[in-house]
Amino acid sequence: MIGRTVFAAVAALVLSAGIMMTPAMGKGGPKCGQLCKTDITDAKALCTQPKKKDKRACLKAARRDTIAACNAQPKPRERCLPASPSGAFLD
Repeated sequence: MIGRTVFAAVAALVLSAGIMMTPAMGKGGPKCGQLCKTDITDAKALCTQPKKKDKRACLKAARRDTIAACNAQPKPRERCLPASPSGAFLD
């Protein structure tokens, strides 16, 4: 009876020590939607199409391209690299 209690206590101690010593498995910094919020807003401001359908497509493309440029960066990301109007990436 005492042996099982001691074994359970040692097992709990080893398990908790293992959990505390492992590094945090984060995703590598903030998400690109949060990191590039101002750049997405600036890109959306350039969409001045008169037709609603064209403007909606422009807004979606502005967000998609900016986030794609951000996702292309290695993690952890510290700043946003927005997509240029020509489609090439800026440094």
